[in-house]
Amino acid sequence: MGTGRKLNRYEQRMTCFFYILCAFFICSCGGNKTANKEKKTPLAAELPKDEVRYVKSIQLTSPGKDKMYAFNEEIVIGFESKDRFPVDSAAFYIDGQQIATAGKEDRSFTYRIPEGKTGNMTIKVMAWHPDNKRGIATTTIRVKPDQAPAIYSYEVVNVFPHDPKAYTQGLIYQDGFIYEGTGQYGESSIRKTDMQTGKTLSVLNIDSQLFGEGITIYEDKIYQITWRSRKGFIYDLKTFTLESTFNYNSEGWGITTAGDHLIMSDGSNKLYHIAPSTFNILKEVEVYDHNGPVDQLNELEYVDGMIWANVWLTDRIVVIDPETGIVRGELNLPGLLPATDKARLDDKDDVLNGIAWNAGKGTFYVTGKRWPKLFEIKVKLIPYGR
Repeated sequence: MGTGRKLNRYEQRMTCFFYILCAFFICSCGGNKTANKEKKTPLAAELPKDEVRYVKSIQLTSPGKDKMYAFNEEIVIGFESKDRFPVDSAAFYIDGQQIATAGKEDRSFTYRIPEGKTGNMTIKVMAWHPDNKRGIATTTIRVKPDQAPAIYSYEVVNVFPHDPKAYTQGLIYQDGFIYEGTGQYGESSIRKTDMQTGKTLSVLNIDSQLFGEGITIYEDKIYQITWRSRKGFIYDLKTFTLESTFNYNSEGWGITTAGDHLIMSDGSNKLYHIAPSTFNILKEVEVYDHNGPVDQLNELEYVDGMIWANVWLTDRIVVIDPETGIVRGELNLPGLLPATDKARLDDKDDVLNGIAWNAGKGTFYVTGKRWPKLFEIKVKLIPYGR
């Protein structure tokens, strides 16, 4: 048993054939494994998911579209679903934020409107149905303050001369001088005036095809907007040299500087927060008092976080929170210009317009279109109940 015998030639051939056959079998099995890997069943994560199907299944029953509500008022958000779309659950949204959920049987939610931003509020309901179906219904309501604005009174402390040919569109006080933007085709300009004498120290008339509107000062530059041409100008404050132009997508009425940005009006009840470098709109705010929207907003002046705005064709100035659109106060100036001066004006157009703030004295300068006088007034809040 210590030594084996040698294989004969036939046995050697058979042994070689056996090894070749084994090798072929092993290779064939390996190839099948590779093929099986390529044809394996996908994992659960790789299976196609059921797609959400949005269907016209629900509609809002309340509140009514564009209906007006006040802060702290309760509204019922109600909806109904078509019979063939049973509801598994639902969610209620205000301006994109979810405020409540509902079960299978619930079809309404009562919501108290918080004090905040005035104007349009978007309400949405989303309902989930069997078979991964969903229904959506939306509407819009309008929101106003629940309190009347505070009332201001005024006292005239000085009267200065004013160019009776100046169709005042914008007014600014800075470093002892009045800067004014004037309007009308062929008469529009920016000017610097000696307040004591009314003498024009510098003036730049703009293209007669343009109707000048409000002006403001930002970082030693004068920004001027125009009415319907959707074009504005930036000038050097000292020389009135035109440095650049900008465009916007609305009418231009009033403009003011609010810290690091500008705020513009377009004659509606909207205020536009504007980036000075690009004139892109940062945000829009709708202005409302306790009666509803306040439109015809014209000349603007930013004072201690509030916008003081002329309301065109009236003797009313409203005090607006520029972040929320709430009218916080109002000042009425019906008897400011003496009757003898008023009799010489065009009743249709030569109205109160132009507000400038003297922070050092805590007084306003106000005038009107083609008024012969500029008034310095001090305002104070009338105590509630008087």
